Amino acid sequence: MKKIGIILCTAALAVQAAAISASAEEASAKVYVTIGNAGKTVVAAEAVTVKDLDSDGKLTIDEALYAAHEQFYNGGAAAGYANETTQYGLSLKTLWGVTNGGGYGYYVNDGFAMGLTDPVKEGDYLNAFVYQDLDKWSDRYAYFDVRTLPDAKQGDTVTLKLSEMVFGADGTPVPGPVANAVITVDGEETAYKTDADGKVDLKLEKAGSVQISAKADHILAPFVLRAEVGAAETTAAPETTTEAAETTTAAATTTTAKAGSTTTTKAAATKTGDTNAVPALAVTMLAGFGAALAMRRKEK
Repeated sequence: MKKIGIILCTAALAVQAAAISASAEEASAKVYVTIGNAGKTVVAAEAVTVKDLDSDGKLTIDEALYAAHEQFYNGGAAAGYANETTQYGLSLKTLWGVTNGGGYGYYVNDGFAMGLTDPVKEGDYLNAFVYQDLDKWSDRYAYFDVRTLPDAKQGDTVTLKLSEMVFGADGTPVPGPVANAVITVDGEETAYKTDADGKVDLKLEKAGSVQISAKADHILAPFVLRAEVGAAETTAAPETTTEAAETTTAAATTTTAKAGSTTTTKAAATKTGDTNAVPALAVTMLAGFGAALAMRRKEK
């Protein structure tokens, strides 16, 4: 009985260890992080693996930003990222090496986040930025109506809608269109502008990894639509080789001798498909006949 009890206990421990291991593997997620600082996008929708650092069973904005700094900031999270507990709960203290007393914003899937402990999950998009205007806090979070362009090809035209978050009198964020914004591609301004509804028809001129954003006449927090644009499809013209039908006609040889000589006529040699053979033979025969007739008249 002791032996059986030991075996059962060992089996139970093994199952428990496997469950813990599986739980640890599940306590991570791929999140796409964008970070803006000083009006520039310093991390552009990069995939980071978020882990449950405090083992509380959930993944948070704080852990996602920590992972992004570990992966992309020179010196890691220890050098560029910090949080602190305030009257509002866990709050940002330093973002991308900037400590400005709390002038930061962050959104998940283009929705306003309440705090660093808000949850994130597999496939979420997180955007965090350092405010440029620390006086009137006029920076506005902007975003396109799509987060990626699947199956996009060079030369395609895509329709995008640009919106921004503004705060109402009660402090509630309300989305609205951004009109007359200049579209940028890889940081360069283009001739494309949004209409009154924030819409624009943009032709994808470049292939490869492309970053699409916009500039307005007011401060937009850095944001980016990152797309992998395939090379333009080229249709090769069908190979057509037209070979002229082989026609070989041996020129008729007519030798007309002077008086007292004979006249020799060689018929044209003809290959299959030779349409000029019969006329050539007729011409040869007529030439020979004319020469013979002339000779006989001369003899008379």
